[in-house]
Amino acid sequence: MKRGKRMKNTRFITEGAVLLAVYIILLLASLYIPILNFFISLALPLPFILFSIRYDVKRSLILVAVASLVTMIVSSPLTITNTVMFGTAGIVFGSMYKRNRKPLEILLAGTLIYIVNIVVLYIVSIQLLHYNFITELKDVFNQSIQQAEQITKATGAQVNEEQMKQLKQTLGLIGYLLPMLVVASGLMMAWFTQLIAAPVLKRLRNPVQPWPPFRDIQFPKSVLWYYVLFLIITMFYKAEEGTYLYIALLNLNFLLQWIMAAQGFSFIAFWSHSKGYPKAFPIILFVVSLLMPMLFSLVSFLGIIDLGFRLRNRLEKRV
Repeated sequence: MKRGKRMKNTRFITEGAVLLAVYIILLLASLYIPILNFFISLALPLPFILFSIRYDVKRSLILVAVASLVTMIVSSPLTITNTVMFGTAGIVFGSMYKRNRKPLEILLAGTLIYIVNIVVLYIVSIQLLHYNFITELKDVFNQSIQQAEQITKATGAQVNEEQMKQLKQTLGLIGYLLPMLVVASGLMMAWFTQLIAAPVLKRLRNPVQPWPPFRDIQFPKSVLWYYVLFLIITMFYKAEEGTYLYIALLNLNFLLQWIMAAQGFSFIAFWSHSKGYPKAFPIILFVVSLLMPMLFSLVSFLGIIDLGFRLRNRLEKRV
């Protein structure tokens, strides 16, 4: 019995050391390879995912702690934030994959852990480092707008005051939209993590449930009632700019619009598939709609209609 326990501990140390080495190589590559650093950084949670699938949370946390110490040795102390973020995310993803959860459940759990990490990192950067990246981002945008305005005047062209006003108003919304930006960042990071982890886990013969086709994804009808309730509130009550209620309603507006747009794009993909159109058609439409706000609004409206009247169910009956 002791021999078996000793062998398990030896395997734990050996596998942990191998995956730790893989993580450090990926970390250094993400820091020092200029062109590929972004794409390499997306793979940083992978060693922790593989480890946490085989071992419990306690041992996985030990690996994160050791990885943090090694990170401090081979890089700057600030890089520990990367290790903590991607290490804890890897543990959550690995635990979900170990339980053979559905892809959407894994995405939500991953989004949550990334959001927690981003919020903690934001608070630490303000309290300890006195660095607010939102303020820095607004300053960069301000400088860009001023430079563009100066260049336009220098060339003798007329400055469109209305467009400049809209740009400055949009810039003022960045601070208010911080919660939405954090959620969107967490969601994108979780999605990229799944995108990279799933094929690797399949290759290593770990059970991974496939995503349902995008055309079959539908939000619950209750989301529509939330949207209607939101519209009623905003029609009869105008929150004062800068208040907590104003910030909450502004973020909720963007979130609900994107949900309705996703429902609309899902319906377009369903309709395109039923008509036998190329798969590239809904993708091209999505890209074009991002460049044309009016088209994006129409897609959101289509999502509202589909959610309320279940258009795809009616199409299925006709086919």
